[in-house]
Amino acid sequence: MGISPNGERRCAARVDATLPLSFEWDTPEGEIRRVRGTTRDVSRGGVYSFVEDPLAPALPVRFDVVFPSELTAGDPLKLACCGQILRSEILGRRFGVAVSIQHFRIIETLEPLSELDRRLSMRIVPPEAIVAEYPGLRSVIRDLSPTGAFVEEDRPFPVGRVIELRLRGEDFDAEFEVKAIVRRVEAGIGMAVEFIALSKETSERLLGFVEKHYRAASVSASSRNLAGN
Repeated sequence: MGISPNGERRCAARVDATLPLSFEWDTPEGEIRRVRGTTRDVSRGGVYSFVEDPLAPALPVRFDVVFPSELTAGDPLKLACCGQILRSEILGRRFGVAVSIQHFRIIETLEPLSELDRRLSMRIVPPEAIVAEYPGLRSVIRDLSPTGAFVEEDRPFPVGRVIELRLRGEDFDAEFEVKAIVRRVEAGIGMAVEFIALSKETSERLLGFVEKHYRAASVSASSRNLAGN
């Protein structure tokens, strides 16, 4: 699949490709929801992906996907796409969806390809303690991004568990309420969670909080480097 930096898509061929992506959409109730997927194949008009949960046909979705150089005839590209669920299927114990790419923009060129597994969201170590509360437990957030966090907990929940979290911190104007899923567990240490359902207001406030402290940390690091030189 040829995609050039000016947005040109040159080839209609369908290409087998296993690429991680996350679908995001808005609900009528004003929530933002997310689900992870892995592409099976890609064409200039869309992707076919295996996903964790079924998605309804005609659902408008947003997703970022990284196209390696084999698909772009150039440098790897990360694209922010808008599309629609065209078809949803049950495939044994998993779900498959065909998704159109109606619009896209290039976010960045990724080089080298071996860095595709890097974290694609800003992540900060909170300057002040942030506490995550959920039924029967109260833990500290070790790091935070707009889409997830690492929760310190010596008895973490198993991978795949969905939990309701209330985040509190002195720097927050108010508490944040999110639905999260456990993605990774470090025994006796804690669990990495992804936020899969939250209000638009909460999403915007979380993004603003992380951006502010991410910029501050970057400025501080640059100042230390200059002082060291």
